[in-house]
Amino acid sequence: MKKLVETLFILLIVCSCETVFDIEASEKEIPVVYGVLNITEPKQYIRVQRAFLSKGGNVSDLSKDPNILYYSGGRAILTVTSTGRTILGKRINTEDIGIIRDSGFFAESPNILYEFDTKDWLVTPPAKVIFTFENESLLKGVSAQISLVKDLQLREGVPSAPLNLGYDRIITIGWNHSTETKLFDLIMRINYMEKSNKTNGVFLDKSVDWVLKDQLEVGSDPAKGSFSFKGIEFFKFLGSTLPNSSDIQRNMKSVDILLTAGGSEFKEILNLNQANFGLTGSNSIPRYNNITNGIGFLSSRMKVSRTDISLSSVTLDSLKFGVFTKALQFK
Repeated sequence: MKKLVETLFILLIVCSCETVFDIEASEKEIPVVYGVLNITEPKQYIRVQRAFLSKGGNVSDLSKDPNILYYSGGRAILTVTSTGRTILGKRINTEDIGIIRDSGFFAESPNILYEFDTKDWLVTPPAKVIFTFENESLLKGVSAQISLVKDLQLREGVPSAPLNLGYDRIITIGWNHSTETKLFDLIMRINYMEKSNKTNGVFLDKSVDWVLKDQLEVGSDPAKGSFSFKGIEFFKFLGSTLPNSSDIQRNMKSVDILLTAGGSEFKEILNLNQANFGLTGSNSIPRYNNITNGIGFLSSRMKVSRTDISLSSVTLDSLKFGVFTKALQFK
């Protein structure tokens, strides 16, 4: 499982599992559900598809058939447990809104997802929701209950601005979070301007992401988190990442702190993988599943950021003249 900070971190876990689902089960239909909910977004998307083929069929060919892959109808519902309010999912082809499915083992077009209108979550986010799916071809309804990640905040002044990244300084980034949160990814986005002959001497805005820590687990305090690093690591990262050339001139602008938090389901997958990839782990990796009467993955995430953090004069001087970055032509 890779970085939470990108949607890929979340969906690749599930998409990679797609290829191990037994889609050639003996005359048995298996509902497959996956999605990641985010209370800061006005719409949620959940994929529901099926694994149902007669034994002996050509798996590769039949998996490309959307009539087999997707249910033709049914009801997908999100229920807020505290109030009983239900949100009916709308079956859509996301190609119509610019979301294209990556090429791979399954049919790429149409790209069918269920869309849920959750604008009110922006004001009053629920603590728990239940997802259910019913279809006339299913003997039992499919369901999953999850807690939603919320109340994620980067603490003001941790770190302080302008940010002093002196070589020997210890920089700490702190945040508050709800108890539903179990895993974090932390990134520093470094914003700068760059010009060269290729840009005809015109400065262009650029940025590079420095992954400070991924798969960071909750510490001893269940509602507060932090991560510390030495200032020198900032310069080492830039020196090993940006190309150096006498033709290039750069100006540093600012940095952003990006924090992404994931729910308990991500932590459980991480634990499962760690247990089985250890020295004594088995070759057979158990499949994570939190879907009742089906298989798949449903969880929650949330992202917060502090942007446009200025850098101290000490930091800017070290960029210009320091041993790790002087060849990068920061002015």
